[in-house]
Amino acid sequence: MRTIPPKKKKISLSSTVILVVFIICACLVVYYSMIRPSKEPEKSVTLFEEVTSRDLSKDYPQTPAEVAGVYCSIVKCMYTQDLTEDQLFTLCGQMRALYSRELLESNPLNDMLYRLEQEIDDYKEKEIEIASYVVEPAEDVEYTVVGNKKRANVEFHFTLKGKANTRLPEEVLLEEDEKREFKIIGWRAHEGK
Repeated sequence: MRTIPPKKKKISLSSTVILVVFIICACLVVYYSMIRPSKEPEKSVTLFEEVTSRDLSKDYPQTPAEVAGVYCSIVKCMYTQDLTEDQLFTLCGQMRALYSRELLESNPLNDMLYRLEQEIDDYKEKEIEIASYVVEPAEDVEYTVVGNKKRANVEFHFTLKGKANTRLPEEVLLEEDEKREFKIIGWRAHEGK
């Protein structure tokens, strides 16, 4: 008896096309599932959120220049953002964390908030915003010793944007406290050197 060899199955052209289309679709699904999470737009962080995200009780600035930088970022936020009373109160708390004990005692919270609200309203009426600020580099900071306390003077300036752009140079005076943290003891207008 003669045996008939088994017939080889031929893959039809339509089956091949379906298989290729299926593989391409699977590859596209995998590709887009891997790419999509990185392409999603990042949530934009407001200046207020950025400024208040730092816990100054645990992450206090290490140098006088960094203290001045944190101070300037708080001021910029106060004078350029539309803030609620709660947000202004929060920013005021951030600012007060940078102050020396003596400066805190001479500036009660309620008085400070009242003066800030008045100044901020004045800036809004005059349509003035703080566009930017620059703090001098840490290596240019001047240090002195008064009594047994180390002091530092840090120069900075705000660029004010309004009817005319102006540069407002200032100097912040800091003193090292018992925790070896530099705290703000005062300010003065800077005339330049």
